[in-house]
Amino acid sequence: MRLASLLLFAILLSYQTCAMEPGEIAAPSIKAPNMDMPKPIITSPSMNTPEPKNNPNQTGSTIANQNQVTKAIPNDVSGKWSIRFDDRPDRSLDLTLWSSGRTKVMGYGTLTKGGTGNSVTASGSFAEKELILTVKSAESEYAKEKYEEYDLDLFVVNNTANNTLTGTYILSSGGKFLGDGNARAVKR
Repeated sequence: MRLASLLLFAILLSYQTCAMEPGEIAAPSIKAPNMDMPKPIITSPSMNTPEPKNNPNQTGSTIANQNQVTKAIPNDVSGKWSIRFDDRPDRSLDLTLWSSGRTKVMGYGTLTKGGTGNSVTASGSFAEKELILTVKSAESEYAKEKYEEYDLDLFVVNNTANNTLTGTYILSSGGKFLGDGNARAVKR
């Protein structure tokens, strides 16, 4: 046992003799990492479709007609909408919609039914003059009642104000069909 402690002491003594001078600080051999961050480039997404480019083979009137068609189709349904159901005058939807991608649409609002308003959420898509939207009640009226769901399929009406969509809806609750009919959405 004594021999082992003497060997250990000799090893420690040899390390001490190889050490640097007292008070001297060793320089690190590893370079410091580059912690500089690039400046962020923040740009707002453009939801507008690009204007058609001039083609030397086309006449000026054709290009003007294409511009009129492009501007007649709303390319963004963001905003506040009122939706009325033709065969259910006691119900209406007031929605605030916004684009959440190239064709995706999201929103929230109020379903007014018999004078009482309930919160709703909306999600869907808008492309090629067609808005496909699913509107679900955010809360049920009664504890054990299933949530109502409206599946809307609306199309752009050719008007100069670009603020009207018409189409159909399907009403269901808990997966059960409750009715369908025509609907009209007007941008406020």
